[in-house]
Amino acid sequence: MRRSARFGVGLGVAALVLTALSATSPSTAGEDHDRVVARVPATWTPIVEDGGGVWGTATVGNVTVVGGSFTRVRARGAANAVTRNNIFAFNSNGTISNTFVPTIGSRVWDIVPAGDGVSVFVAGQFGSVNRVSRTNRIARINVNTGAVMTTFRSPGFDGKVMDVELKNGRLYVGGYFSVVGGQPHTALVALDPNTGALTNHVDLTFTDVFRSSTTATIPSGFSGVGIERFAMTPDGSRLIAVGNFRNVNGQSRIQVAMVDTSGATAALTDWSTTRYSTTCSGNFPTYTTGVDTSPDGSYFAISTGGAFNGGANSGTLCDSIARWETARSGAGQQPTWVDYLGGDSGTAVHITGSAVYIGGHFRWTNNAYCGDCIGPGTVKRSGMAALDVRNGLPLTWNAGKLPLRWGVMRFNSTAEGLWIGHDGTTLGGQPAGRVGLMPLVDGKILPDDDTGSLPGDAFQLGRVVAPTGPSPIVYRVNAGGPEVPSTDGYANWAADQDASSAYRNSGSNAASWTQGFGRNASVPTATPTEVFADERWDPNGDPEMQWDFPVTTGVPLQVRLYFANGYDGTQFPGQRVFDVSVEGQTVLDNYDIAADVGHSTGTMKSFNISAAANDGNVDIDLGHVVENPLISAIEIVRPDIVPPPPVGDDDVYRTGLTETAAGTTTQVGNGNVDWSSAHGAFMADGRLYNGWADGTFTWRPFNGTTFGTPRDINLNGLTAFASELTQMRAMWFDRTTGRLYFTLNGQNTLYYRYFTPESLVVGGVRFTAPNTGSGINWSTVRGGFLANGKLHFSNSDGTLQTVQWQSGAVPGTVQTLSGPSVDGHDWSTGALFLRAP
Repeated sequence: MRRSARFGVGLGVAALVLTALSATSPSTAGEDHDRVVARVPATWTPIVEDGGGVWGTATVGNVTVVGGSFTRVRARGAANAVTRNNIFAFNSNGTISNTFVPTIGSRVWDIVPAGDGVSVFVAGQFGSVNRVSRTNRIARINVNTGAVMTTFRSPGFDGKVMDVELKNGRLYVGGYFSVVGGQPHTALVALDPNTGALTNHVDLTFTDVFRSSTTATIPSGFSGVGIERFAMTPDGSRLIAVGNFRNVNGQSRIQVAMVDTSGATAALTDWSTTRYSTTCSGNFPTYTTGVDTSPDGSYFAISTGGAFNGGANSGTLCDSIARWETARSGAGQQPTWVDYLGGDSGTAVHITGSAVYIGGHFRWTNNAYCGDCIGPGTVKRSGMAALDVRNGLPLTWNAGKLPLRWGVMRFNSTAEGLWIGHDGTTLGGQPAGRVGLMPLVDGKILPDDDTGSLPGDAFQLGRVVAPTGPSPIVYRVNAGGPEVPSTDGYANWAADQDASSAYRNSGSNAASWTQGFGRNASVPTATPTEVFADERWDPNGDPEMQWDFPVTTGVPLQVRLYFANGYDGTQFPGQRVFDVSVEGQTVLDNYDIAADVGHSTGTMKSFNISAAANDGNVDIDLGHVVENPLISAIEIVRPDIVPPPPVGDDDVYRTGLTETAAGTTTQVGNGNVDWSSAHGAFMADGRLYNGWADGTFTWRPFNGTTFGTPRDINLNGLTAFASELTQMRAMWFDRTTGRLYFTLNGQNTLYYRYFTPESLVVGGVRFTAPNTGSGINWSTVRGGFLANGKLHFSNSDGTLQTVQWQSGAVPGTVQTLSGPSVDGHDWSTGALFLRAP
């Protein structure tokens, strides 16, 4: 399957030998579908007319067995319903079986094929089936006759069974129980699938009830400590359980645990995370609701409810879907990605080779910052969604269910498609009461997201010519920090890291910050945001911090002072207050950065000095009021020197590249596009994606010579990304992780957001790439692309360089491939991309 192979998703389910059963075990891990299933359900499946919903399906041959909580089922086209209590079966043309009519008096929670081609294991909270003794909570039933297979005898459970799975000759059983077969066993056991006898393979102790609120009381109907759901890797070597437990075998495992089931005795692994230990709102003994493994077993996903509790801002995983890597080990595990549902619950999750399907009573996906409202980046999906396996963003698949109740109880993928057990009346806008099949045959094969390779053609879009004439800049100082390259062709921002300086007195300190900084509208476009990442501050005021800049007398000046609060201890109004004077006059009295613009946000204050008042020295003083005064940067300019407008061109240049050298550069037609306004570019599958100076994001077809009509990409209210686009320098897409990497003007940081070309959805959360490897100064990077396992990037010095690439890390040594002193090529200007057919 193309997508699985390209993106590291599994290619198959291992065949597992069973004793006295069929040659292979059925697996509840998702089928390796080569596409996303159809949006419209099959029209031949029966309608479940009442009850709490369908909680499980299993297909054996041409018979599908359905279990849950209901009493009436109607065949499509039939006038009347038939009575079926909590379980029924139908064949491949939708005919409801008249021979499969077991007597089950309570809810069925799960059904799986028994591997013999004629029977299923049925689990739930029932006391018996067909009044046959020793069918407590679990039974094996013939799918054709509905008869209980008496060779299999339940050992007896004192609580309900939620989940079962057949693997490697063992029937794993999870749920809310503490006694099995008269012996103490909590939450998880393994049975002999032929006889039902309790084995000694699993002997783990799950204890302590998790509560999502410290003030919560145990709700009525509480079932004790146990497992809500579990999933196993296709080879049967790992079992991942979620539930309301806090400890397993005395070790902290809050709501999720990984068990090694490969040996004779199951053992708790050292994999653990604290991400499900934080509080969600409300009264929930567990907010983990579902778990599933990928077809190759390399990762798993967990769904949660719990109500909104801050989303991405808080770090909690309430109301979310998160992907985790199976092969990782040790404590403190972090998810690969998280999709937040805006304060609504996810109730089920299922992974196939092409998508992570999620169900619940949610209204949105990609909603990381808003509870019960539409936040930045939000995409509407009602009750169901298919997520990109790489990054968790929603695909275009939109087959929601209405009306929303609890949601989807369980997914089950087969060669036919995706079976959905739920509690609603429709799927994809069509009747599908409580159970439906989304066919595979009418599904969508996802694009490859090919971003090109070398040898290939690199393109530069437009150029900005350095300014001519006198410079308006008198001084630029990055207070407390290193030199920062300019973004307008004028003077760089000078370093101010030494204890002594020709422009200020002694006694002050420097500090720097790692978080990303915003900026308000007062900051000139040409000012690098990086100047706010460090500061100079005065610890004692004896003497107060003073700056003195010698200037030419008799000319008008403008003093621009830049401020940003980066210290968490003074992030609130009133915690840092100070005075600022220019030329002996107080220009900022009791100035409070946090009250003015908030925390980690840069601002600029400008003050004019007339030619008559210019005495040949600019004096700037900062005085204590509350805590310590600070300043991020200082700029002094000549307002009487008006710089010429930026001069650009819209030319497009193509250069042939190999992994070791650049070839001839030729000019190609620009398609009448203002390419000098392009801010970053990349290609995928013949589409050229561009950011623009006005904060828009577009794509257009491009075949190497002709530019097609542009289409706007809907940012879904993601104004933060629109702002980033106005400051963007370089952009490239990593197809293996679904990440859009980018650099911003004057910032020595590499950022990324998730992006899915199939749905054109941009992730609502911005991340910082790991600062690992070669020590690249990202503030000088002008463009880039990924090819042949390397990052190729252009610099402000005109060079094109390469370095090994590992999901944002750049280990190894940077090598220069091309440049003015190498082969005469200048790569310093224009949006850079590699053609991808």
